[in-house]
Parts: sequence; structure tokens; C-alpha cells
Amino acid sequence: MKIRYKYLAIVLCTLSYPVAGQMAAVKETFSRYMFDQVHILGKTNVNDFHMEYRENDFCEVPGDFRKGNSMVEIEIPADQIEADSKLMLNDFLELINADKYPTITIEIDSDEITFDQAGESDLKTIGISMNGITKQFRSQTFSDACFGNQWCLTGELKIKLTDFNIKPPNKFFGLVKVRDEIFINFRILFS
Repeated sequence: MKIRYKYLAIVLCTLSYPVAGQMAAVKETFSRYMFDQVHILGKTNVNDFHMEYRENDFCEVPGDFRKGNSMVEIEIPADQIEADSKLMLNDFLELINADKYPTITIEIDSDEITFDQAGESDLKTIGISMNGITKQFRSQTFSDACFGNQWCLTGELKIKLTDFNIKPPNKFFGLVKVRDEIFINFRILFS
């Protein structure tokens, strides 16, 4: 009889502890955020290209974040974008008129940032400013607990260069053609 109670106590205790890798289901508050990764992916008829930007420091969330028209934003300085190919990077910077518009901005309204449940997938409205034009896009995002008490919000935006009045270029007398679609993958850490 004692063995059964001991076994029952062990089972109940085991059920009350989270399974390895399982974390808190809700993130109530956060005071800092960082765009940990931003990847820009595109294609030509010949090859793919990849560029990225990473922040190194957390930004403080504004005190009125949950009140009014507050947002999380990242300003990506064009001169800090890194690429596999220097030639492709220079072409991209020329393409987006980086000399005239030296930043790409990604914005997410505070109402769009919720962490109701770990592992949640949702559609969010994301603003992109590039080449002097701002457009809103719907992005499938995924939120989850990660890195201790931080939460990650990851997503992918599919944009068209023509949405920003950019004509996809042709190089080498039309032999290399850049496709209109570009994908922007991002991960934001909240702490």
C-alpha cells in the first residue's frame, strides 16, 4: 500500500513540472526588444542572393507602449547590411536608392505584439519603408519562449520591388534578371 502512494506521489510531482524544453505559456510584460536577425533573400534567373542585418543591443520599450499609437521599429542603416556578395550588395543599395534613402524601416504596432500562448502562429500587420515609400503587409508570425525568459517573434514578409516603385533590374545586357519578389525574414527578441 505504501508503495502505491509513493508511486502516485511521484507521478503527480512529475506531472506538475514542465517537460524539458517546455516554457511558460504567457509573456505578460517586457521592457526591451532587439531585432536579432533580419534576412533579405532574393533571386535572379541565375542565382540567389542573401543579405542580413543584426542588432547587438536591446532597445527600451517606450513607457506608453500599450497606450496610444506606439510601435516597435527597426531602422536598418543601408551601410550596415552585410551580404554574401559585395557586388550584389552594391547593386541592391543602388536599387533602393540608399544614397537618398539610407535606411530601411520595419515597424510593428504595439497592438500586434501579443504573446498569449507559446508556439502560437498568427497574422500580423508589418510596415516597411524603403525607397521613400511605406507599405503595410500581412505576415505569418510565430511566437515562442526562447533563451531563458525571452520571447521570440519570427516572421517572413514577401514583398515586391514594384510595390516600392523599384523596377527589377536586368544586368549584363539582360542576361541576369532580378525577380520582383523579395523575402524578408526576421526574429525579434523581447525581454
